[in-house]
Amino acid sequence: MSGPFRLSIPCRNKLMSKGSSIRQGIGIAFRLGTELVVATMIGALMGYAMDNYFDTKPWGILAGVIFGGAAGCLTVYRTAMTLQFDEEENNGDQTPKGEDS
Repeated sequence: MSGPFRLSIPCRNKLMSKGSSIRQGIGIAFRLGTELVVATMIGALMGYAMDNYFDTKPWGILAGVIFGGAAGCLTVYRTAMTLQFDEEENNGDQTPKGEDS
């Protein structure tokens, strides 16, 4: 089956090779998404535990989801900024040595 968007095997292998930027981008996206989901789930579990302990259903789980989501967003933001700074450090100044801009 060959469609207009189907990639040939050599082209697909080149796109998903170990050092390709597409593969790196997918890895970063999965990492950030996982961090957000895990933080939200931990917040929800803590809220659920608080609900059971204090008998305040559904307010504890609601607060847990909100605080967990906020913590996840903060973690994703910090990780993305770290990745951006690492990228800038790796690229650095691209002008040849001895030449002024």
